[in-house]
Amino acid sequence: MTGGVAVEHERALAEVRRITSAGLEGPELLRRVAEGLRRAVPFDAYCASTVDPASNLMTHGIAEGMDGGSGDEGETFLDRVYFEEDLHQTRAMLREGRPVQLLSRSTGGRLDRSLRYRELLRPLGFAHELGGIFADGSAWGGMDLIRGADVPDFTDREVALVRRVAPHVGAGLKAAALRSGADAGRDDPETVPGVINLGPDGTVISHTPAAERWLRDLEDLHPAWRGGPTPIPVRMVAGALGRSLDPASDGDTGLVPRVRVRGRSGRWISLYASRAEPSAGRPGETVVVIEQARPEEVAWLNVAAYGLSPREEEVVRLVARGCSTREISTELFVSGHTVQRHIQNAFEKAGVRSRGELVKRLFFENLLPGVFGD
Repeated sequence: MTGGVAVEHERALAEVRRITSAGLEGPELLRRVAEGLRRAVPFDAYCASTVDPASNLMTHGIAEGMDGGSGDEGETFLDRVYFEEDLHQTRAMLREGRPVQLLSRSTGGRLDRSLRYRELLRPLGFAHELGGIFADGSAWGGMDLIRGADVPDFTDREVALVRRVAPHVGAGLKAAALRSGADAGRDDPETVPGVINLGPDGTVISHTPAAERWLRDLEDLHPAWRGGPTPIPVRMVAGALGRSLDPASDGDTGLVPRVRVRGRSGRWISLYASRAEPSAGRPGETVVVIEQARPEEVAWLNVAAYGLSPREEEVVRLVARGCSTREISTELFVSGHTVQRHIQNAFEKAGVRSRGELVKRLFFENLLPGVFGD
């Protein structure tokens, strides 16, 4: 990589980190990320979406530069391409831990094998596509950068840059979703996400009642905690945010301002920091969202503890979704006998005898106390 290109890529990465930590709502965050990438990874059009992490279904869509055809592209995409091809590819990329892919590579150079290419890209004069999935434990969004047939395909260096920014965008989209949940509130006050606003010196400017409840589950709070040193987990995510936005070393560039910690109640608690954009001459505040960690966010602790192999982990995650042996076999392109062998290995390692017991032990036990009883 030439010096000029390398500098441009680092600038784009820094800009994306800033954008994803700016406290933006999901759609606006995606728009700005696209613009932040455009100089380093030129494209003629792009599509982006926020995603429901539970179902992987698109919740909001954005498209720019895709309006040069008959005007029916949106209906074609939603009615056919999305459910017949895109959704399956999203789930495959998540399952394989593959945050980016080139259309030219996924089709083996035979673009006509892609329904998306035949129905959408080719009629609009496009030929090259670099797709990214933005995940943070689960998928929170995605983006496809698109080029015309008259320009070269995306390079390996451009693919590598998008791969580097993907986890930051995933974390930013997740934080946006959590802030929305905190603003809307929930019926159960024990599960309402909390929000803390920190000033430039790291002291608490404001906080929601729910935030204090979560913090008291983490540690004893000093009566004057709002004006003094903030609790350690809050300081950790705020510090990680600051270093990721203004890195002092190469190691800082990969920092994601997120931490998961077990509360005294036994619940796992997730904290994430973002930076609100400055306004009216005031510096941007640091916003920390605190909520109960979802089971899938901390399941890796149990999986690691029981020593499941990568393939066993894949099978178990499909078991947790309620997939049958036949469905798992089809999804992973292995025989039913192989699936059963992986499940039996997982049974033995976790010390259980049924699928239900396995899911409970790996994904829920010690994560949601009181749900299952003794």
